[in-house]
Amino acid sequence: MPNTPEYKKLLMELNAGELPIIVRKIMDALLQAPKGLTRKGLIRIVFGEEPENKLSNDTRDRKIRKGIEYLRNLGIPIVSTSGKAGYKLDTDPQNIEEMIREWESRIVQLRQRVDAAQHCHDLFIRLFHAKRNER
Repeated sequence: MPNTPEYKKLLMELNAGELPIIVRKIMDALLQAPKGLTRKGLIRIVFGEEPENKLSNDTRDRKIRKGIEYLRNLGIPIVSTSGKAGYKLDTDPQNIEEMIREWESRIVQLRQRVDAAQHCHDLFIRLFHAKRNER
């Protein structure tokens, strides 16, 4: 989500004390659902409201995702894959390894993107300085 006024407001709400409440509700929901929950299911449980059809416009979905991120950063094994919609609290080593492999592949792809952008940036800088020196 870009750094829009809506996103800044969302972060302020989370930092003002909403995040711990959301995190606790996510954990409770996942503990009660051994097969996992979709993002829409988590919105229903955590916020007690029906999610929008298009989750990309739903700030509650973003808050759920921030809560999941927070829990994962604590080492809580919340598993998801790009191929499945939702999250599952999972201690199966094979599932955790699959999630780790997916994250590692994202790191590789992001590193390639960063390297390409850096190369382009360096090229523009060299061209800019070359044109400046021609004057």
